Amino acid sequence: MEKREIDTPALVVDLDLVEKNLRTLADFLYGKKAVARPHFKTPKTPIIAWKQIDIGAKGVCAQKLGETEVLVNAGVRDILLTNEIAGETKIKRLVNMVKHSPDLKICVDNLENASAISTVASNAELKIGILVELRVGGRCGIQPREPAVELAKEVNKLRGLEFKGIQAYAGPLNLIDQREGMERKLSGCREVNETVATTRDLMTGAGLDVEIVSGAGTGTYRLQHEYYTEVQPGSYVFMDWRYKISAPEFENALTVLSTVVSKPQADQAIIDSGWKTMSADGGPAKVKERDDVKYEFSGDEHGRLTLPRSSDVKIGEKVELIPSHVCTTVNLYDKLFACRKDTVEAVWEIAARGRSQ
Repeated sequence: MEKREIDTPALVVDLDLVEKNLRTLADFLYGKKAVARPHFKTPKTPIIAWKQIDIGAKGVCAQKLGETEVLVNAGVRDILLTNEIAGETKIKRLVNMVKHSPDLKICVDNLENASAISTVASNAELKIGILVELRVGGRCGIQPREPAVELAKEVNKLRGLEFKGIQAYAGPLNLIDQREGMERKLSGCREVNETVATTRDLMTGAGLDVEIVSGAGTGTYRLQHEYYTEVQPGSYVFMDWRYKISAPEFENALTVLSTVVSKPQADQAIIDSGWKTMSADGGPAKVKERDDVKYEFSGDEHGRLTLPRSSDVKIGEKVELIPSHVCTTVNLYDKLFACRKDTVEAVWEIAARGRSQ
């Protein structure tokens, strides 16, 4: 099948660019202390995770139990669940997964949650690897330094748990524009790096074995890798236009293929991709290789293109759009068309689509 034959709207990846992105990260990390642990919440497709592992990633990380179950079922074993898992139902699911994937690790940021996991894990005669999450990104996490050390010491005493190290992911720093906000980005990364190093040293001084320091993303891995044992870029594999600004070394490999369905006037065209086909949380998409054409959402099923008056766009023509947020856009689709040049090489199930529990 040729790409032009794909029915639309459809999610398409350029395999040459995906592979280039994978090599760019692997080449940068080659010979350095930090290894890659890419985030599965972006591709949600096991074959991508295996490609990342094959090119040198230590393992992968996931944000939800549902995503983790997809990885375990696909045979991936070295997984870090970069989230807190609370509540009896979820903790039981977690422990059931550890039976099949003993290298699975999770994050905690409070003793109550750690104790609840300890009870279920020890009753099942299992040990679960634990990372103490530091509050450096504005969401979850315990305060760094002494509070984190005290929690780590308590985790180390609990049956069924094995303290493995630290998670410190400063998400808001990733999207700071490297052209306009580089000083702010450098300052933010430097502060987080110093916090991580101080907390790690305090834990080591307290007799704790800090095997793992995990964090950093697509927009910050170059500025943080020296302080971490593993980095967690996710968007780099596909890239959206927002991340391209803060990580220009990666290519926009994912697009939403759409069709022009109407041309109500000379400078406008209506396509079959709206809110249901691309997430709007990062703003409207951009038209691939057409800086002179502007896209805007025009309802659930439609988008509007503003064209140069001389444009020869015709009804039935295919248009490719670069979304503003790849992670949430991928989650809208059941399958991914993997193309090499203009030929469809494979169709992959997005197996973790909708796995938000």
